[in-house]
Amino acid sequence: MNFELIDNCFQVAVLFCAALAAIAAALRHKDRRFLILALFFICVSMGTLYWVLHIFIFGNVPQVFYVSEFSWLAAYLFLLSFQMVRTDRVRPLFSLPSLACALLTAAVVLAFRMFGPSYFVSAAFAGVVFAIVYLAVWRLRRKGDGRLIDCWLLLCVGLQLLLYVVSVFMQDYTRFNLYFAVDITLTFSFAALLPLALREVAGE
Repeated sequence: MNFELIDNCFQVAVLFCAALAAIAAALRHKDRRFLILALFFICVSMGTLYWVLHIFIFGNVPQVFYVSEFSWLAAYLFLLSFQMVRTDRVRPLFSLPSLACALLTAAVVLAFRMFGPSYFVSAAFAGVVFAIVYLAVWRLRRKGDGRLIDCWLLLCVGLQLLLYVVSVFMQDYTRFNLYFAVDITLTFSFAALLPLALREVAGE
């Protein structure tokens, strides 16, 4: 599990730094979007940190890791809150393409039991990403600013789903492989939400 430790420690370090930067941005701009992003980064990094500490202390992957799953689920709830704050000035209407994309995303989550093995956690995660994808696609279909963040949110959700799909076919976590390539890309994608949010605020 050598590379798994390296990958997870890298994610914790990057997202912890991103959280500090988001807190600084929240204090400077007095904008709650940055505070929400900071909480998102903290929840992701704390869930991963539990995983890292368990491997480091006990030398094996935790068989029950609901601490990490609930932390990661909380992170996506904050990401949904971030999207809702960005959309609070307009009222989302029904959109068939948005619904189709959201349903497809939720179906993939449930099919692969992501954030499982608990059906409850998987269903909760499916509901959260359903809402994130619906709002992102709906915002992309209307004219306005901030469309790049919506594309980026879809990328983050897509990479998260791809990470779980790839993990089904991966057996060796001691060396670099496709799983870690996706996970590192996902980490950078999460961190990139902060400069995109700064750009959006600067354009308002």
